[in-house]
Amino acid sequence: MDRKWCLLKASDGGRGDQGKKKVYEVVVTDNVLRCEWGMAEKLSRQSSTKVFMTSQSAVWAAHEKVSAKLGRGYTIAYAV
Repeated sequence: MDRKWCLLKASDGGRGDQGKKKVYEVVVTDNVLRCEWGMAEKLSRQSSTKVFMTSQSAVWAAHEKVSAKLGRGYTIAYAV
């Protein structure tokens, strides 16, 4: 079962002054954790993928990522 979190934060500097946002997505599929981040208005984003020994380990790592981003000012737009 896939789990996904989408987090948003106002961009820094001039982009933030224009109301633009940054997005950070965390997706767990089985034992794979995939993170994507970038400008919310653009389709192309940076990404990283990490494979864990178990799906539970991937979920724990995802929770750590989400918690770290919340501590840096992101808010959860949705989680499924």
